[in-house]
Amino acid sequence: MADNDKLLRYSLQVSYLGILLREELLTQDEYEKCMKVLKRDYGIVSDILVEK
Repeated sequence: MADNDKLLRYSLQVSYLGILLREELLTQDEYEKCMKVLKRDYGIVSDILVEK
């Protein structure tokens, strides 16, 4: 898979997780676990551009 495709797929998954968290369909703990797995799977080291 091309790097652009990986970045797009990662971004979409992070966006969907954010929506689920905002709509309270995920707990903060579930969100963080999913993010940890996504970061590992996509080799993401840091989220310096993400608002907290």
